[in-house]
Amino acid sequence: MATYDTGSGPRWLTVNQIRKQQRICRETVVAAMLNGELPYEQRGRIRYARVTDVEAWEERRLQKPPTARPVYIHPDLLEFV
Repeated sequence: MATYDTGSGPRWLTVNQIRKQQRICRETVVAAMLNGELPYEQRGRIRYARVTDVEAWEERRLQKPPTARPVYIHPDLLEFV
């Protein structure tokens, strides 16, 4: 187990642990870290994020309203809309 715990200090999670906990792909977690949505610390090759930051990121991510995508309708089908 790669959880980094410094006594009463913050608990750290690796990208893989975050991925498993949130049930999302690794690329999503890394993209959030690189975009600044999820604060992280990198030690060597491994990226770590605080549990509190992961929880806050999850809440923001789940509260975002789904983006409406434009739906294109073929002109021949417009009478059925």
